[in-house]
Amino acid sequence: MSKKIKAKTHKGLSKVLKVRKGGSIKFQPANKNHKLTHKSNASRRRRHQDSSASSADLKRLKSVINK
Repeated sequence: MSKKIKAKTHKGLSKVLKVRKGGSIKFQPANKNHKLTHKSNASRRRRHQDSSASSADLKRLKSVINK
């Protein structure tokens, strides 16, 4: 009898994404770390808040991070 092959968690993605209690996924938006001088203040401010993954991507992302 052969063992069932288990999918491995994608470690890089699991460190970036967090699954909320309701099942949605949050992450920090990109382009926030350096070279901010040419970006507008509004653009920089928008990156303070966490973003949510779209509902179309939820199933795929959860399968990759095994949640």
